[in-house]
Parts: sequence; structure tokens; C-alpha cells
Amino acid sequence: MSYYKRTTIAGKTIEVEKYYNNNHKKKGIKRGDKVKPTTEGQKKINSRNAERKLRQLINANFEEGDIHLILDYIRVEGEPDRTAEEMRHDIDIFLRECRKEYRKAGLEFKYVHVMEIGDRGARHHHLIVNRIATEILQKCWNKAYKKQNKIKAFNLDNSGNYAKLASYLMKYTDKHRKKEEGALQKKRWNASKNLKRPEPEIKVISEHDFYRTEPRSIKGYYIDKDSVCIGIHSPEYYGYGFMRYILVQLDNKPVKLQKTIEAGE
Repeated sequence: MSYYKRTTIAGKTIEVEKYYNNNHKKKGIKRGDKVKPTTEGQKKINSRNAERKLRQLINANFEEGDIHLILDYIRVEGEPDRTAEEMRHDIDIFLRECRKEYRKAGLEFKYVHVMEIGDRGARHHHLIVNRIATEILQKCWNKAYKKQNKIKAFNLDNSGNYAKLASYLMKYTDKHRKKEEGALQKKRWNASKNLKRPEPEIKVISEHDFYRTEPRSIKGYYIDKDSVCIGIHSPEYYGYGFMRYILVQLDNKPVKLQKTIEAGE
């Protein structure tokens, strides 16, 4: 009665997924009646997988003091809003200027970028960037957008777990997926090439019936209760049961991950 365990280390977080498939499942466990997801169901699966990748990308590359940056546009009655092409042009200039300024400061520029059109039509750019003086970021935006409105900058906290921020950003990427609906970008987000991309470790575990148990914490970590999800039948996991959750490091002390992860199996 073995199952798969997928473990992904991203910064101060460890994401754990446990699931069966046709090759490894407990004897007697049956699939749900519907294994193949509907079109709408597949969209939700795709969105959830994309959010997981974005969450892990942010957790692996950004930390306390780095910046969630919002670049707004000034709206004037009677004037047209920025088009998607104009927004892409603006952000290209902004990113180019940031690379220059970070280089001058002896830093390597890292970013994740999402474009948004709000419910009332307001245009925004959301970015996560590594820390630098906000005056420099304002200077870069002034060069990209001549109306020179104020940027909004929010420092990341010290948790190392930015799942809520990733979910917040994903909400906007789902709004504009189809070209006919006014897609802003080909990808849900753009990111600098110098970011670390976490790779999962997948193991086959031959033990107890996992989905009847509670998630287990390991030494030096706590369970993010909002991340816990346990299901019986899911098209996302080959029609069988699953469990997933996130462990978050308690402090900045180094932890011997391999042994503690194996202890939590």
C-alpha cells in the first residue's frame, strides 16, 4: 500500500503532497466516479498548479525587507486608459532602468511581475523585487511613465511564507487569460532569469494509509493550517485521495532538512 510523496523546499517553507496513482495505491481503494476533469475543473487545476509554482518561486527567492511594489497610472476623465501594449512598453523601460540602478548599487536585480486591470478598469503593475531604496524605484518609474505618480511599496514580513501574496497576485492573472478577454501577457507572470526554481523530490513511500492521518510537523517547523487540504477523490491526483500542506521554518536557525523530512513521512 505505497503512495507518492512530493516534497519541495522553497526558502523557509517545505511543501508536502501525498497521493496515489494507478501504479501505487492501497488495495481496495477505488477512484471516484469522475476521473477526467471538466473544462472548468481543468481551469481550476491549472490555476492551482500555477499558484503553487508562483508561491514556491517567491518563497525561494525573496525574504524579509524585499518589496511588493505597485505601479499605478493616473486616470483622467475623457482620456483613454493605457493599452496592454503601452503597459508592456512602460514595464520594459522600468525593468531596464532598475537593472541599471541595481547594478550601480552593487546589487543583482530580481523580480516577479504581474499586470492587472482592476474591476473598474484601473491599470496596475504588481512586482516583487529585492530590497533597494524606494526613491530609486520611484526614479525608475518616473522614467517609464511621465505623469510621475507615486509608487506604492510594501516590505515583505519575516515569515518566509508568502502564500497569501501569491494567491493575491494569481487572482489578477486569472482575469485575463484569453486573448478575446483582453489578455495582458502571454504568461500569467514574468520573472527574471536569475531566480532559483525549486525542484520537487518525489519518493514512493510504502507505509500506512496516509490520508487518514493528520499532517505531521517536523523539528524546527510548524504547519501552516491554511495550507492543509485533504481529499478523497480528485481528478488532480489521478482520481484518488490526496493530502497537501506547507511547513514553515520557526526561526532562522539552520535545520538538517533531510533527516527531519524523512522523520515526518
